Amino acid sequence: MRPTCDRCLRPEAFCVCRGLVAAPSRTRVVLLQHPREARLAICSAWLTRISLENAELHCGVAFERHARVRELAATAGAALLFPGPSSTDAADLSGSPPPVLFAVDGTWHQAEKMLRLSPALAALPRVSVDARRPSGYGELRREPGPVHLSTLEAVAIALASLEGDPARFDPMVAAFHRSVELQLACSSDDRRSPRHRGDAWRAPLPGPEHEEDRARDAGEPERGV
Repeated sequence: MRPTCDRCLRPEAFCVCRGLVAAPSRTRVVLLQHPREARLAICSAWLTRISLENAELHCGVAFERHARVRELAATAGAALLFPGPSSTDAADLSGSPPPVLFAVDGTWHQAEKMLRLSPALAALPRVSVDARRPSGYGELRREPGPVHLSTLEAVAIALASLEGDPARFDPMVAAFHRSVELQLACSSDDRRSPRHRGDAWRAPLPGPEHEEDRARDAGEPERGV
């Protein structure tokens, strides 16, 4: 194994921690990560977790019986960062931001499945953001549209709108862009595909419930917001 940063969990040559100070926020961000996303070379959910003081990350597919997630979902005013016709723009909530904001980290298919298996989460009020710019993934990962975002970018824009202080969350976005730049440089150098970590980083997907994901999620773009 190559020497690895204990914080961002990336090989030291790809570490993006320099200058990255965890930002405070009134809203607690709860990241729900599909197991497949944890295997990607650029894990924007983990980078989001270490970029925020008031955040936590849970990995899984179904969270209906997850005690901590159920507890947070029952918090008065909790919301889900997910687009849709019934969602409220984060900018409209700047005066009263949700105390807890869930963010699902996965492709569209994965995210929809996770919510289908977690009715308490699916029933939460939904918050959306105005992307305003193309995803920072650039050429590294296919997206379904020009303004679909990584989990980190969506969370950063949401918090910037909710708390009225965009500059506070700029360092986490800069770290993400730096991570993408390093992976693109690696791929152009004819090394291993930037989409996945090396074999030593990877683990088999647990359980038969992931068979459908194996077939459908390979190469599928990340869910945008």
